[in-house]
Amino acid sequence: MITKFSIVDFLQKFPNDGICLDYLFKAKYGNLDVCPGCKKENPKFYKIKGRTCYSCSSCRHQIHPMVGTIMEGSTTALQKWFTAIFLFAVSKNGVSAKELERALGVTYKCAWRIGHKIRSLMEDDDQLSGLVEIDESMFGGKKKGKRGWGAAGKELLFGMVERGEQGRIKAVVVKSRKRNVLIPIIRETVEEGSVVHTDAFRVYRMLNYCGYDHKIKDGAKIHQNSIEGYWGNFKNSIRGTHSFVSGKHLQSYLNEFGFRYNRRNSETPMFDLILQRI
Repeated sequence: MITKFSIVDFLQKFPNDGICLDYLFKAKYGNLDVCPGCKKENPKFYKIKGRTCYSCSSCRHQIHPMVGTIMEGSTTALQKWFTAIFLFAVSKNGVSAKELERALGVTYKCAWRIGHKIRSLMEDDDQLSGLVEIDESMFGGKKKGKRGWGAAGKELLFGMVERGEQGRIKAVVVKSRKRNVLIPIIRETVEEGSVVHTDAFRVYRMLNYCGYDHKIKDGAKIHQNSIEGYWGNFKNSIRGTHSFVSGKHLQSYLNEFGFRYNRRNSETPMFDLILQRI
């Protein structure tokens, strides 16, 4: 299991592709009680020299750990993939393609692709419950011109977060603030019977009729501090790390930050949590 240490320590632990492949094999098949080929119990597999696969010592059945993962078909060294995953794991504010380019010694195009492949692993679909704060926000666009919800070039974000230290979040990019857009997302994401805190936006008025205990923000006990704080942290992180994110890829960045937020108190290191999904 990976523990918290520096990039130097990480590279010493994973100095080459062979060691990375061994770690990946154990992560995916460490509990393999029966060989898929000969059905022998407690099989022994050994790495085939010069190839990225392992063979059963009894029947020669081969297992390819990289098949079905984000690294399948890639010509980039596995150790570079591991390093990129490690950087995502230890970074609080994300990793830009330029940072990956410098750290991995690859082209910008390759670094950009690796980054988005890793982000593709980070989408959560768990339902939220308990006390849930709900809010919309805007991202991007030019400062000049019309302000507010009708401002040109801005992306509309919609978020739901559970209150408390263990609270989870779900944030998505939406096309509009209309009822037929927001209410279905809430019903799909938040369990019925939950207490929901919102502002006075008229679309939320029907939540009491949807099986929720709806309360409108009053600035005291009923507030949206958690979700509003999350929006601020997300926007500051994006501006500080990436400078600009297109609307086309914004959802993948929301998934990335939500993945970290939802596992901020996990005892399992973030590197292993990401690796479990590849």
